[in-house]
Amino acid sequence: MKTNTLFVADAGVLSDERLYEAACARSSAQRKEKTDRYRFRRDRNASLGAELLLRHALERLGIHELDYSYGEAGKPYLAGREGVFFSLSHSGDYVLCAVADHELGADIECVKNAKMKIAERFFCTDEYAHIAAQETEEARQALFFRYWTLKESFLKATGLGLRLPLNQFEVVLNSEIAVVQNVDDRSYFFREYDGVPGCKCAVCAADAPFAAELQQISITDCL
Repeated sequence: MKTNTLFVADAGVLSDERLYEAACARSSAQRKEKTDRYRFRRDRNASLGAELLLRHALERLGIHELDYSYGEAGKPYLAGREGVFFSLSHSGDYVLCAVADHELGADIECVKNAKMKIAERFFCTDEYAHIAAQETEEARQALFFRYWTLKESFLKATGLGLRLPLNQFEVVLNSEIAVVQNVDDRSYFFREYDGVPGCKCAVCAADAPFAAELQQISITDCL
C-alpha cells in the first residue's frame, strides 16, 4: 500500500446531527478538545472531518489507533510511527489530509477577497508586487491565495508554523515552484492541486516530491 495519499472531502454533511455525533464518537480526545474551542458549527464540522480523513488514510495503511505527540512548535505527529507523516487543513466546508513517508505540509484555502494589506505587511516585497500587478480583482484574489497556500504548506513542512514570519522566506513562481529560505539545508518540493471548486490547494514536501493525486471522497465513507 502506498504511503503517499491526499484526500479532500466536504465536511458540510456533518451539519446533520446524527452524522456529527458519529464523527464525535470516532474522534480522539485531543481532536474533541480542539473542536470544542471553535465557536461556529461550520468550523467544528471541519475540525472533526479533518481527523476522519486522517483515520481513513491511516486505516488504508493498517494503522487503526491514533496516538498523537507534538513537536517543539506544536506540530502533531504519530507517536511510535516512524516513516509516517501527515498534515491536515480545512477552509470553509472543505477538509484536506495528506499522508506521506516523508515530512510535509498541506494547505487548502477558499478563494475570497484578497487581503492586500496582509500581503503588503507580511509577504515578501516581490510576492506582494506580483499580486498587486495583476490587472483584475479576480486575478489578485487567485494569486494571493495561491501564495498563501504555498507559504502555509512550507510553514507546516518545516514544523515551525507561524513561529517563522511570512516575510522570512520567499516563494518563487517559476515553471517549478521554489522557496528561498534560511531555515535549514533541506530541499523542499511544492505541488498544487485543482479540482476543489473555489479553493486553492498545495502540498510542500521535504527531501522528496509528493506525487499523490488529489482524491475526493465522502465524509460518510470515513464513519
